[in-house]
Amino acid sequence: MIPADQLPLITAAVDGELSPTEASAFRRLLDSSPEARALYIKLKADSVRVRNLTPVAPPVDLKAKVMARIASATPAPRPKLTARPTQPAQVSQPVSPAQPATLPFRERVAKWAPVAVAASVLLCVTVGSFAFFSQTGSSANRPKPDSENGDGKWANWLPADHDRTPSAPIGLPDPGAVVRDGSPVPPVPPPRPVVPEAVAIAPEPRPATSQFHASPIRPPLPPFDLVQVRIPFLRPVADITREDVRQELIDELGHDPAYRIDLFVRDTGRGVGVFQNAAKASGLTMFSDATTMDKLKKRQVTAVVIYTDSLTGPELAALFAKLSLEDAKFSPRVYDSLHATPVVGADERELKAVLGTDPGLFKRPAVGPTGTGQGTDKGDKTDRGDPKPISAGTIDSVVKTVSAPPAKPGEKPAVLLTWQTIQPGIPRTNPAMSKELKSFLDKRGDRKPNAVPAIIIIRQLAG
Repeated sequence: MIPADQLPLITAAVDGELSPTEASAFRRLLDSSPEARALYIKLKADSVRVRNLTPVAPPVDLKAKVMARIASATPAPRPKLTARPTQPAQVSQPVSPAQPATLPFRERVAKWAPVAVAASVLLCVTVGSFAFFSQTGSSANRPKPDSENGDGKWANWLPADHDRTPSAPIGLPDPGAVVRDGSPVPPVPPPRPVVPEAVAIAPEPRPATSQFHASPIRPPLPPFDLVQVRIPFLRPVADITREDVRQELIDELGHDPAYRIDLFVRDTGRGVGVFQNAAKASGLTMFSDATTMDKLKKRQVTAVVIYTDSLTGPELAALFAKLSLEDAKFSPRVYDSLHATPVVGADERELKAVLGTDPGLFKRPAVGPTGTGQGTDKGDKTDRGDPKPISAGTIDSVVKTVSAPPAKPGEKPAVLLTWQTIQPGIPRTNPAMSKELKSFLDKRGDRKPNAVPAIIIIRQLAG
């Protein structure tokens, strides 16, 4: 079951809304969860189907139906409250008979408003009467009103019609009027013209400086060259029985013309015995040097070499598979690991010293007109079986073939000799004194075109 926190990631991927971080997490989710991958494929297919649907026009009365449905589902509006939003609504409490109910502030103001207006009017009348009668009492020294004028007592208080002058406009002094000190009133200055205010101009903005410090953008990098790294073959001997490991060894042996194969063992003597049993089961004829076998018993040899150029890559892999099965009979195992590398110049020179002759590791056999492997590879020129004049070497080869018994059909010879000794003072076997080496060279014969020369070294583990 897909966790709930991963569903939004899948839906966002379907909609194409993933950030780079979410895209990486989504790819890891698809790699680790088959359920998430199946759900993503289904949702993506549904999304494509929805996008491919044919658009349909809505009905003409759709809007009217929607508005009618909204009107039927909307509750009736409530009366708007007049209470202040900052004050909480006052809950009416039942009025007890012993305590009078407290009226709201507005009702109390409305109740006392007439009384306040009446009191204000009475106060104004009182103040006006007091001011009037105070002025009447202080005017005893003024001239008496002339009764003959017939204007009444108020005639002297009011100015005559002919004494009145047209007054200046309210708010402006009369230029011809004379004040008490006798100086004329200066004329009203003309209005000043309104000067438009100058518009402030902002200064030029300062150049913006970036706070980000970094190196300039580099030009695009050229495409990288693809270099294939070749790793030497190194596997435990116990794994050679597996089909995939054995096929990997066969592929490795097909890359170069000759190989050095190191077999690491816990005991060299026991390792040689197990290898001889595996070689016998694989049909490989072993010519074991007697001097080397004697030194193995005395523990004077740390490494031995087995040379053969009669096995193909698959046959070598089958030989090591037999070796793994033979080694499984011992507890603990004698063999530890197998290391295969192409032959280098130092290996070729060492093998020449051990065999006393050049085995021709890099001389590939050529197919002559009759289909047999004859001739040697000399640089870029190969002998294709052209007739040559008979030389002394050819006569010696014919004599050796007649005197030594030929190899049986299908016979695969190999020779076992000393590779390294424990003490520098102990010499290796002299090639001219080894009967087993002479027998191997006599039965070696011509190399098959698809054979792989192999320098198999059984050596003891360090430490």
